[in-house]
Amino acid sequence: MNANLSILASSLVLLAVVGCADDGPAPKPPTPIAARTNDARAPQQAAPHTPQPALPQATPTANSPASPSATPHADAAAKRLSTADSDATIVEIAGFTLPKPALWQWQSPSMQFRALQYSVPGVGEGTGAAEVVFSVFAAGDGGPIDMNIKRWVSQFRADDGSEAVPKIEERSVAGMKVTWLELAGRYQGMGQAAPRPDMKQLGAILQAPDRTVFIRLVGPAATVDAASVDFEKMVMGVSESKSSLP
Repeated sequence: MNANLSILASSLVLLAVVGCADDGPAPKPPTPIAARTNDARAPQQAAPHTPQPALPQATPTANSPASPSATPHADAAAKRLSTADSDATIVEIAGFTLPKPALWQWQSPSMQFRALQYSVPGVGEGTGAAEVVFSVFAAGDGGPIDMNIKRWVSQFRADDGSEAVPKIEERSVAGMKVTWLELAGRYQGMGQAAPRPDMKQLGAILQAPDRTVFIRLVGPAATVDAASVDFEKMVMGVSESKSSLP
């Protein structure tokens, strides 16, 4: 009797458990392995990319390294420099004053390392203009004088293609040493695709104690020859400028 009661009680408990399981939610399947991540979270969809505005460029400061274009001016550039509105009969540069013809027109320097630039009109029909170029370097900058002369010479070729032979002369003016140079032939300056025939250059290098001024007149031979006397007067007429700082 007691055994029959125990069997009946066990059967009733089993029926109750089965009935409760049918009424509850279905069990969740196991999470696929591919969907798991290292931190046990499902991978998130990447947010759409939003372009970010460009950062403003840094503004140079007094402590920033000087750019190459600032090198030739150095301290000498702080002195008065001729402009398009300056006296047309003189050149003021690097603390010097030099006389010049009023017809030589001021131009905005077209290349790096040019502090001043003037256009010299051609002579006669079909004769092109020449240009007068000034470059200024503080003492110790700009390289040795002979290296600069070699650079000028390398831009010229004789008619047979050989390197041009310069005429070089040492002079003195206003207590400064002046190296005078003359070149002629086919000229190919910086940026030129091909050499130009019948060209000429007159060059002068003024060596002051604290700065060096390179001056050259270059262009068609006929124009340079016609301007040679005025170029020589300009160089040999150099003097210390009495102008105060602007």
